[in-house]
Amino acid sequence: MWLHITAVEVWSPAESENSRGFLKGEMQLEAEGQSTEELLDWRFRSVGSIQHIGKWRGSFFTLGVVCFGSLGSGGIFFNLVLYLMRVWDESSATASNDMTNLQGTMYFTALIGAFLGDAYLGRLWTVLLFLVIYATGSVLVGVAVTLQERATEPLPENLKAFLFAALYITAVGNGSHDPVLQSLGGDQFDSQTDKTTFFNWFFVFSNVGQLVALSFVTYFQNNGQWALGFWISGGVVLLSIPVYMIGMPFSRQLRPGGNPFSRVLQVFICAFRNVRVSPAGTILYQTQDEVGLPLIPGSRRFSHSKDFRWLDRAAVVGSPEDKGNPWRVCTVTQVEEVKCLLRVAPVFVAGVLFNTIIAQLTTLFIAQGATMDGHIGKHFNMPPGSMQAFTVLACISFTPFFDYVVVPWLRKRTGYEKGLRLQKMGLGMALSIVAMVVAVFVERKRLYAARSSPLIDVPYAVMPVSMYWLVPQYVLLGIALVFAIVGQMDFFYSELSDGMRSIGSSLPLLCRGLGNYASTLLITIVTDITTRGGELGWIPRNINRGHIDRFYLLLAVIMSVTLVFYAVAAHFYTYRRVAPSKARAEPVDLTR
Repeated sequence: MWLHITAVEVWSPAESENSRGFLKGEMQLEAEGQSTEELLDWRFRSVGSIQHIGKWRGSFFTLGVVCFGSLGSGGIFFNLVLYLMRVWDESSATASNDMTNLQGTMYFTALIGAFLGDAYLGRLWTVLLFLVIYATGSVLVGVAVTLQERATEPLPENLKAFLFAALYITAVGNGSHDPVLQSLGGDQFDSQTDKTTFFNWFFVFSNVGQLVALSFVTYFQNNGQWALGFWISGGVVLLSIPVYMIGMPFSRQLRPGGNPFSRVLQVFICAFRNVRVSPAGTILYQTQDEVGLPLIPGSRRFSHSKDFRWLDRAAVVGSPEDKGNPWRVCTVTQVEEVKCLLRVAPVFVAGVLFNTIIAQLTTLFIAQGATMDGHIGKHFNMPPGSMQAFTVLACISFTPFFDYVVVPWLRKRTGYEKGLRLQKMGLGMALSIVAMVVAVFVERKRLYAARSSPLIDVPYAVMPVSMYWLVPQYVLLGIALVFAIVGQMDFFYSELSDGMRSIGSSLPLLCRGLGNYASTLLITIVTDITTRGGELGWIPRNINRGHIDRFYLLLAVIMSVTLVFYAVAAHFYTYRRVAPSKARAEPVDLTR
């Protein structure tokens, strides 16, 4: 057994409430103490304080893999809407829904990899497993597109089914390895400042890969060389596997902590068993071994918190026989692990709605661009899918500036070491509202040009309006992503327990997935309502006859309400506090 229970202790929170405030700034009130994490190498051997693994040496190959992986996924998914519309003759709404469903699945399966990495396989080996699945799916996509190019009209439906099967395999592999890779990179560092810097660079390298996909791979696809573009993407994903394997001996990881969902379920069951017991004035249960490690492998102890007090019933000992049985009584650390999940829930909901707007980058924005003039001069014509390069460039250029200029200045002025995570996410949401308002006016300009043109009813005809009117909304969403997504990566990774870090890292991706599903649902509802009575609706097959501007305005209104909800939730948020590793355990008077 890795842990042996040698003592039963009671817990003293030494409570001082975290100060709150969305606009007041985050207080670093964690008493971090000495780290009690057991660091292991790629073969699960304890490495102690060995210097040749971990830190930036261990994370360097992680950054390379995320760059290759995002290049591959960008080459497959960025232009997929146009591929489905032009080759498979899908409507704008159908192609958008196919895309958002696919992306929703990709981000939703992040929980699969996160669960396996945290609970059983370890993060190093979980990443390798799903990289292989990712590469397999991307190669099958290349095969499917090649078969489509060689097929005769009409294209067989079984070929389309094969294509979507390959796409969903790719989505599972890509979505499942990404959060584990992110948390694995964070595990290479000890200080919170280094972790935050790594997350920023993780985001930058991800966007570098996307930029290459947008500027290189999509060039071939928009010239009709779809198979070549998809094969380049698959080849890059294959290349990421040996790159990752070379870096494995230089990386460190934490011991898998067992099934985190069982621990969560145990807390709720124990709290329900003691529903008639008041925890006020009682002594809460805590176990530890002789070196101060909690009963959860790979996780530090948490200080007791005063919110969600009804869960404290799970740590009340009913009888001496209950001690040591997690299905009858849970430790304070285990209860606090569940409280962390409940605290981040409102932030997670707001993140889902934020990503409903982000979903338009790969759907309706591209459908708009396909009807606009992308020429610069006589010879260069920007593909509609490549317009996302402006979002990526905004991310790449703004992230280092924010990390090395803005954040140090804020830390110096405020003294808050964590980098204002909640404020960053709120700023990202506010910028997304501005982007949608800008998009409304740009779409109205496009509609005016389209309805003044004799080509209004010609499919995919280029209207006399420059596609570069879309640049402001792409750039604004790029800056919004820097604030919101990097903030989410840092926030969810840091606010959950050490034994749930990959699950924490999967939550931003899960927000993306549910945001895509929410976009699909919203488009379906809007289409159903606006097409009643024989009307074409807001998002018809020919968007020149529609009103996408009204849909964008609806998104802006929804996001405005969400921002108010988020501001209230952030104002009352209480940050987790890690107990010092050598803290003395004393009785708790919960009536104070």
